[in-house]
Amino acid sequence: MPILPHERTTRGKVTEWLRRYLPLELVSITTALIGAALAELVTANPVVIAYAAAWSENIGYYGLAFSREMRALSASALPWPSRALHALRALVWEFGAAEILDSFVVRPFAMFAAIELIGHGPLSIIAGKLAADVVFYGIAILFYEKRKKSP
Repeated sequence: MPILPHERTTRGKVTEWLRRYLPLELVSITTALIGAALAELVTANPVVIAYAAAWSENIGYYGLAFSREMRALSASALPWPSRALHALRALVWEFGAAEILDSFVVRPFAMFAAIELIGHGPLSIIAGKLAADVVFYGIAILFYEKRKKSP
């Protein structure tokens, strides 16, 4: 993808990142809260609740990200399985390194810490999520920018 003139400025990049990631965030925060609420129906264990919230968040985030990648490839002449592989490859490149660290360490820990500090409830899930997002997007944006520069 060629770099457009408006993308050369910091403001242009931030605008681009918001357009790219904000819809994913809106869906994922909803699924994180649902996952945490369902886990709290079963247990009061903050570790279980933190993992349920983190992994539920991933379902929403990557479900929308995958459908968006598939939509972007819909005009191609590739058959559905090939488009799905292309979409999956793009997601793994952009998010793979960030996601491995995020899903198993950073996000569950941040949500657990927030539950311990704030208490059970939506506020702790949101606080933990936002703390983990700082690390996640630091890595993901780096790979996204590299992907844009590759042929």
